[in-house]
Amino acid sequence: MSIERWTAFVGVLLVVLCTPGPDFAVVLRHALEHPRRGARAAAGIVTGLAGHTAAAALGLSAVLAARPDVLTAIRLAGAAYLAWLGVQAVRSAFRPAPASEARDARTPHPYRDGLATNLLNPKALLFFLGLIPQFVVPGPAMTAQLLLLAATTIVASVLWWAVVILVAGRGRAALARARVRRAVDGVTGGALLGVALTVARG
Repeated sequence: MSIERWTAFVGVLLVVLCTPGPDFAVVLRHALEHPRRGARAAAGIVTGLAGHTAAAALGLSAVLAARPDVLTAIRLAGAAYLAWLGVQAVRSAFRPAPASEARDARTPHPYRDGLATNLLNPKALLFFLGLIPQFVVPGPAMTAQLLLLAATTIVASVLWWAVVILVAGRGRAALARARVRRAVDGVTGGALLGVALTVARG
């Protein structure tokens, strides 16, 4: 694989990673509770990305893409999970503050939230199915190329989420105020519900 082809892949990948979506909403919400929680949510998302890239490399994504019923089931399951996360955030916005212990009890599994949000997103699966093959040169080195692109995806994702968590951590003091925090929960919850509706519609 040429350096030009790899650089082009990185450029497309960065645009996709930095575009806000359900993964961003989940990491941001947990990161605003605590940077460690944001890191766990990001770790779940990175694990999901590793799963998607592995599936694309092994050809499993093509099989799933050929089965509309399976993709529909994944899409609806993802929409339901995003809706559940959105409802939890909206409920937090209307509950008395601060009750940090209660907040932790309401969102006890940031890693699971990140993993499920990413794995149950059929658009992520189809994205990797359509993206990775475009940058692979047919030949005996295909496996090495696939591994390189998969590793690049994971490293870029880790760096991006580290930046998001760092920025969120810097703003925690201001966002810790009850009114501001409720507004953030409300906006995040509304965004997740909106994304869930979009995913459900396909």
